[in-house]
Amino acid sequence: MRQCLSKSWTSRLRRYVKQILFMVYFSLLVFAFFNYRSHCVETMPNMLIEMARLDNSDEGRCKLDFEKLGDAEVDIFGEPSEQSIIEANPEVQKGGKWSPSDCRSWQRVAIIIPYRDRLHHLHILLRRLHPMLQTQKIDYRIFLIEQAGTDKFNRGKLMNVGYLEAFHQGDFDCLVFQDVDLLPEDDRNLYLCDGYARHLASAIDEMRYHVMYYNYAGGVIAMNKQNFRRINGYANSYWGWGNEDDDFSARIQESGLLLTRPPPHIGRFKMVRHAKETRSEHGNEMFLGWKARWPHDGLNSLNYSVVHVREKPLYTQILVDIGHPPSSMDVYMTDHSKDVSLWWFLKYYFP
Repeated sequence: MRQCLSKSWTSRLRRYVKQILFMVYFSLLVFAFFNYRSHCVETMPNMLIEMARLDNSDEGRCKLDFEKLGDAEVDIFGEPSEQSIIEANPEVQKGGKWSPSDCRSWQRVAIIIPYRDRLHHLHILLRRLHPMLQTQKIDYRIFLIEQAGTDKFNRGKLMNVGYLEAFHQGDFDCLVFQDVDLLPEDDRNLYLCDGYARHLASAIDEMRYHVMYYNYAGGVIAMNKQNFRRINGYANSYWGWGNEDDDFSARIQESGLLLTRPPPHIGRFKMVRHAKETRSEHGNEMFLGWKARWPHDGLNSLNYSVVHVREKPLYTQILVDIGHPPSSMDVYMTDHSKDVSLWWFLKYYFP
């Protein structure tokens, strides 16, 4: 009798487990179906030039032989001296400017680097960037946007400052927002813009050469000046590390822009190791309210003052006072009624 009851109970348990597993599997399928996104697209870098040819004559324009481009040796440990980088790049002009002498580049590009107290990383990056951009025959200028003072770092605000200040120095078609600790590994990963938002760092070694999550737009991203204004730039309200790039990606998505990426084998970057910055206080909670803040938190609400502008041999340094963070981040979270839903939050991170 007991043996029969045991067999019956085991059979019923197996049936229940199968039903639960089926329901979990079915729920995941339904979640994936309704949350399908097609706004992140992989495109080959040479398409940036091919698409530009549709709108512009290629007479006198720079030609690139992609078969001769490829992986480059990237050293993230040895720190070069500034003088050695200058000597290795004799054609770079004061202010970190260079343009090809034998052809016209397809775009004029401003490289925006938010910065504070990372001289070791900066030298390693400049040793890599200058020769790579010259190999790609890009008309470029490197801007170092340095935060004055000792308050928490505000990456988003510095990006916005870089956008505005770059146009005080010249006219640019494309802006590449570049973290100081990331080194591109492949010369085929062109530092150019398309008509959308181009996430250049599609595979970082610290993330095992995978995108952190589907909508990730951090590290290095290129965008033309019209689209950057269209999304109101970065949010100014994230003090400390994290979430400002999530907010930026959400703006891209909600504006109807594609997020394009090079394939992972081309969009590879190495990260120079360093101690992590202090995380943004209540960053995830603030991100829930990004949509309500978006219309008035960005380029149109930016306040800062320039301490000085100096043209260094390898870059243009712009030291800025961006103010102080509020005593509490609660000032950005006074009305939770307009926060995005938990469903939206889950869909954003787990599409």
